[in-house]
Amino acid sequence: MSIIDQEREVRPVELTERTGAAMRISCAQDHLSRGLAIVSRAVGGRTTLPVLNNVLLATDGERLKLAATNLEIGITTWVPGRVDGEGQVTVPARLLTDFVNSLPAGQPVALESNAHSYTLRLECARYNANIRGIDPEEFPPLPAADDRPTIKLGAGMLKEMINQVAFSAARDESRPVLTGVNLRLEETKLTMAAADGFRLSRREAELDRGLPEPLDVIIPARSLSELARLLGDGGDDVEVTVTPNRAQVIFRVRSEQGEVHLVSRLLEGQFPDLQRVIPKTYTTKLIAKRTELITATKIASLFARDAANVVRLDVTPGAEGGLTPGKVALSATAADVGENHGELDATVEGEETYISFSSEFLADVLGVLPTDEVALEITGPLSPAIVRGLGLADYTHVIMPMHTVRQ
Repeated sequence: MSIIDQEREVRPVELTERTGAAMRISCAQDHLSRGLAIVSRAVGGRTTLPVLNNVLLATDGERLKLAATNLEIGITTWVPGRVDGEGQVTVPARLLTDFVNSLPAGQPVALESNAHSYTLRLECARYNANIRGIDPEEFPPLPAADDRPTIKLGAGMLKEMINQVAFSAARDESRPVLTGVNLRLEETKLTMAAADGFRLSRREAELDRGLPEPLDVIIPARSLSELARLLGDGGDDVEVTVTPNRAQVIFRVRSEQGEVHLVSRLLEGQFPDLQRVIPKTYTTKLIAKRTELITATKIASLFARDAANVVRLDVTPGAEGGLTPGKVALSATAADVGENHGELDATVEGEETYISFSSEFLADVLGVLPTDEVALEITGPLSPAIVRGLGLADYTHVIMPMHTVRQ
């Protein structure tokens, strides 16, 4: 059910106590439940600030605004309803969400806050509850999207770009810059890139319009992964705005299901020039069916997990004249477990060679490519290789080899 379905009539439930009330609003249970599910993704986990475990509820015109933050990201969304009194309150997100999800579906929920005790009272059908909260003034303010110049693109495109890039960001905090995704806009060319020292991903897209000046920021990969979970696969609009102090970025998502704002902090530092790392030539190029390569990698990984996740690829060209296809063999050996060997047909151009990869890294990139066939460009067993989706010119993935001895 849409969270902005304004045509649905929601009748307020009469509240029995109004002493000290600040906020009074009625909304549908399913709308409220959906809104809480969205903002709960930003609720703080282990934190020394109790208010970060809470969700902010505030009236905003004829809507109920919900917001949560863990100081790295903040998510805001709105729920339609009938407002009889303005105000705000913060209450524990988990308790509120669990209670609302347990209420009868489709029934109106009445919410009323007490400005003196910071308590939220809820009534729905024959159920009611009082939840104690924290002074809303302690809730960290979230920047609001305004009329500053923005990047505008489809939600489906942005989600695909994030999924194809963010997994390559580092998880080790020793180099904070590498835990982020570099977002650059020059004229109408948008580029997203990430690297962890062992692999890198870069995706490009052409926008309808650019910004008055180039943009170059680093966004935490975790923030973008949360954003991707909120995005649909369609053509809904997403607007991207950087705050004037260049400390935060705001993603404003508008769709038939409602409006959501995600705010993320930006990382400070200089992102490395990845163009220098991408090989310009190759000595061997193989083209194989993506699904067959995924299957062979998955099978080899069963043995590779007991041998540092190393999977070896032996690449053999076909006979001269093209009478027989080339082949690629994937194998893994674990001294205490055993070994396996699998082959698949491939189109091979260039020299016979071999190379070893992390099975996890290889599976990651194969999983995000949308093409039926993939190309692997190899310069040698000790040089970085390029993985591409065949015909996908706007995506490049570089993966570093693992050192093995050919037998």
